[in-house]
Amino acid sequence: MKTLRFIGMAVVAIIMSLNFAACSDDDEDIDVNQLEGTWGLVRSAGWELCSEETEKDEWDDSYNPYNPDEDCSKLVIKKLEDNKYSVTGHDYSYSQWKPDRGSQIMSLNGNTLVITQTDGEFGHFDYGNPIIEVLTSDKMILHIKYDNVQTDPEFEPEHRHSGDFTETFTRMK
Repeated sequence: MKTLRFIGMAVVAIIMSLNFAACSDDDEDIDVNQLEGTWGLVRSAGWELCSEETEKDEWDDSYNPYNPDEDCSKLVIKKLEDNKYSVTGHDYSYSQWKPDRGSQIMSLNGNTLVITQTDGEFGHFDYGNPIIEVLTSDKMILHIKYDNVQTDPEFEPEHRHSGDFTETFTRMK
């Protein structure tokens, strides 16, 4: 009888663990229908390392895109067609929002925005494809990670960057 009860408890434990594994919330916060819009940066945290440096540049900064200062930025994301988006970064400078010197075309592959084209000098995401960690009607969190990326092959072929950071945005419109 003891053995039968032990086997029964083991079966219950296995069923419970399978049930918990099936309830993972990995994609719970991703609603790709919310991607299009204007997103103001509210927090940026992470690090970057330049090949000529020995220490990582680390930061954890907060911003208010509704009351911007010179370090604020925002993204304007427009859907072009299924899984294809135009992404233009804007920086706040001299009391107005100014677009970056380029925009990017990105395709959505699962949770990753894959850069397929950069028009202009550069785009907001030059070194790595952002992974969408959270996307709701009012919040977007992007994770960007890159390692040993050649940043200026024409003029400085040995210059490289590595980085790992998260950017949190709020919907502005």
